[in-house]
Amino acid sequence: MFLDAHTHAQFAAFDKDWKEVIDRALAARVWVINVGTQKDTSRRAIEVARSYPEGVYASIGLHPIHTEKSYHDKQELGAPSESAGAIKTGAQEFESRGEEFDYDYYRTLASDPKVLTIGECGLDYYRLAGETKHRQRKAFEQQIELEAKSRSL
Repeated sequence: MFLDAHTHAQFAAFDKDWKEVIDRALAARVWVINVGTQKDTSRRAIEVARSYPEGVYASIGLHPIHTEKSYHDKQELGAPSESAGAIKTGAQEFESRGEEFDYDYYRTLASDPKVLTIGECGLDYYRLAGETKHRQRKAFEQQIELEAKSRSL
């Protein structure tokens, strides 16, 4: 048995075949943890995990690059939409909305039994603009706190 601890089968790139991808992994005796990178993909990781009684789990969190408006390709979150707060930008696929870490939202997600951990989080100083370091650090600290508290429940 193997565990792929960092998959993104819940991303838009797998909209049409996420189930087949996961079914192939499970048939090969590979369990998966779908890793969320912001609210939408974290919630979706749980939805996908709930589709399976075992072998598919979720990790939730806010990736540091999503703490500011920044470029992301459509394979991660799909095409721009007003509901996601995305912006069309010519040659780029879209820019993320610059999410603030919503502690209560993620705490609710963390209570789901399919959630094994908090992440994808950390510091990504490769992409810096304005207050990015501060926002990334604050979001990271809040996610560490959430992980510590959710494990003590």
